[in-house]
Amino acid sequence: MAILNSCTSKAPPTLRVGINAWPGYEFIYLAQELGLYKKSGLDVRLIEFSSLSDARRAYERGQIDALGTTVIEVLQSRENSEKSLQIVSISDYSDGADIIIANRHITDIKSLKGKEVGLELASLGVYVLARALEKNGLTLNDLHLQSLDQQSLTEALKAGELDAIVTYPPSNIQLLTDPNFHTLFDSKAISGEVLDVIAIDQQFIQQHPAIVRQFIAAFESAYQYSLTHPDQAYAIMAEREGITANEFEIALTQGIKMIRFSDQADYFKAHGKLDEVIQRTDKVLRESQQIKGIDHTKDIKSSLNSPGKQ
Repeated sequence: MAILNSCTSKAPPTLRVGINAWPGYEFIYLAQELGLYKKSGLDVRLIEFSSLSDARRAYERGQIDALGTTVIEVLQSRENSEKSLQIVSISDYSDGADIIIANRHITDIKSLKGKEVGLELASLGVYVLARALEKNGLTLNDLHLQSLDQQSLTEALKAGELDAIVTYPPSNIQLLTDPNFHTLFDSKAISGEVLDVIAIDQQFIQQHPAIVRQFIAAFESAYQYSLTHPDQAYAIMAEREGITANEFEIALTQGIKMIRFSDQADYFKAHGKLDEVIQRTDKVLRESQQIKGIDHTKDIKSSLNSPGKQ
């Protein structure tokens, strides 16, 4: 009978996870490199993308089940697809890492009026730019917007085809060493508003809650490993992003605030920090016409991470 059970037992379903270059998401990759998924009996397949919007579209096409992303992309995905992403964990929030870089002739945000500004449309960049403009009495309609991926944005700014771009690490690291460019605005001015999250398809969560919990636990274990073995961890994660370990450490520690596992409940409780960000984000996206349909904020938080569900 034991032999029969072993022959008929099903292999765990593959969790296909989209990941793009952002220091806060790299612990998804680090967990793989440390063998934490295999140790937990998980079958996790990481799929790399060049931008947040590319990963979101892959989810909408059914090519991935989960992704490192932001509240912005989760709301937009719910607008554009019948599939339902749910937030299962908060990885970090941007505290200066998301920035608007301009050529040296653009002195402030108000000077962007009528200028060519590049960003990833239908993505995080829209929110950051909209909030920067709002704080300075402008709107997206006051600019000429161009949608490009992060690498193309950098190249276009260097070529003088754009006056400013919305960007983030690692793409902005080399730009900021060039005296021809400078920072006009960074997410420290809206600290806590840009939440980076792990989001997973609602149906997958319902069918495989144990796998989701183990995946989140592996992410946390990878983060804990980085605290005790920073040199090894930063080297692994920096190599995937194509930067040095020192550059990775600076990007992670000087512009990003990681959210510990013990702090998750404060975000997921009713009327907690996550609810505040969701409502503010929805408002900004609707004002900028990025979302026009029904209310997509209902059941956006997975109950797996609600207080009392740990």
